[in-house]
Amino acid sequence: MTGLVVPAYFHPAVEPAGWVRLARSAPRLRLVVLNLADGPGDRPDGVFGAAVERVRAAGVAVAGYVDTDYGRREHPDALEELRRYREWYGVDGVFFDRAASGVEHVAYYAALAESAREHGARSVAFNHGTHPAPEYARHCDLLGTFEGPWPSFRDVEVPSWVHDRPADQFFNLVYAVPPALRGRVAVLAAERNVGSALCTEGQPPNPWSHLPADVSA
Repeated sequence: MTGLVVPAYFHPAVEPAGWVRLARSAPRLRLVVLNLADGPGDRPDGVFGAAVERVRAAGVAVAGYVDTDYGRREHPDALEELRRYREWYGVDGVFFDRAASGVEHVAYYAALAESAREHGARSVAFNHGTHPAPEYARHCDLLGTFEGPWPSFRDVEVPSWVHDRPADQFFNLVYAVPPALRGRVAVLAAERNVGSALCTEGQPPNPWSHLPADVSA
């Protein structure tokens, strides 16, 4: 398994220990996703700023969360959020969430990724939450091919093209996982050529409101 992709959707004033553990867990992490209010919010948050600075100082890349509304979001709006993340928190990359998966939207995401890199993003992640058309893989560094509960993850069918790409391009986010089955998630992910599979006991509406137990110091 490669380093974990971690959605850190919790405020450091509410869960300070989680952000401390993120910094201490740096060798195990590939990317931490920063999300203040389904985006960067309207103004800088100094508490978040200090927490992000510690994580980045530990050598962990941080990406700003940007919702693309399945290809319906106007590019300038999405890029403005990336600009604020970079200006306020110095993020290294961007995590485009709610990414469309159909081939008809590939051009939208290809152009968005190119513009994000022009705006300073060193890494681009598409979080589809399902297996998209294979053409998407050419335009991003990280591809989220599953986000959902354990029962759905257990029964996922993996298209053959996934095995033609490097495992470290793929990440999965699995929630509602019983503690006894965390090891099973790792086994299935490896069989499916997924380099990063993060699991949590957390439940909707925000399974990522706490740092998962398998991200440990």
